[in-house]
Amino acid sequence: MITFPVVSIIFYLGGLVPGVLSFIIVLILSRVMYLSSSRFILKWYGCQDIPSGEFEYVYPMLDSLCSIFSVKKPEVHLFESSVPIIFTVGSKKVSHIVVSRRLLHLLEEDGLEMVFARELVRIKEGNVSQNTFVALIAGIIASFSTTALWMAMLSGFGQEEDPAPKFIRFVVMGIVMLPCSLIVYIGSSDSTSNADIETAKIMGNKSVLSSALKRLHNDILLNSMEYFNPGHVHLYAMNPVKVNSFFDIHLSLFDMRPDISTRLRTIANVDADDCQEKTIKKVLDGVEV
Repeated sequence: MITFPVVSIIFYLGGLVPGVLSFIIVLILSRVMYLSSSRFILKWYGCQDIPSGEFEYVYPMLDSLCSIFSVKKPEVHLFESSVPIIFTVGSKKVSHIVVSRRLLHLLEEDGLEMVFARELVRIKEGNVSQNTFVALIAGIIASFSTTALWMAMLSGFGQEEDPAPKFIRFVVMGIVMLPCSLIVYIGSSDSTSNADIETAKIMGNKSVLSSALKRLHNDILLNSMEYFNPGHVHLYAMNPVKVNSFFDIHLSLFDMRPDISTRLRTIANVDADDCQEKTIKKVLDGVEV
């Protein structure tokens, strides 16, 4: 993703030998970043294991879901946020489901089962490692705008809401957000509709899935005041990145998914007979003979 432009510049300035050496170095660094990207993302969000005695129903629920979907059990991590967020990162060997405390408090167990099932669908699709690497690269690029804001404040241009720092951040966002959004659009594998459909089919209760997604959407719409890195939007089950003012207009570049109305209509159009058949199979599979 970044190998070709870096090597091209070094080759142009330094010649063949520096160009070849830079290609090897960048290739090695890219491979290391790819393999370690999930670890960086987990540290980025300050993830921790679910404390003992809290949300104990999550693990047996996940065991049951992994049996239904025939996937290796992912690790579950909690991060502190007042926004209901759930997403999955990882590699081909191990996956990590990251969930905010707000989401665990907001949804009932049947709704939680649906959103966790949806993450397992994405794991089963096999694109988690690709999406994680894209999130790391795009997230680093998008962070330059926040860095510019803090540098402006530390340089004496005022506070966060003052015109000068906001304008500086706006200018930097204009520079970095277009390539960042292109990386997300081209590099990530967004299967929002497919994940919704497969979850409704396999779990067999599309009304619960729709209700859970609506609750997440409404809570984010009404209560979300936190900043989330736009380079990570393709990971989230529901996009928490909002355009709150003219200075955030560049964030609209990351509005790449179907809106909530389209998603709910897609789920509603899932064949009821198919859902019923999947439900019967799921129940029979859970019966010990």
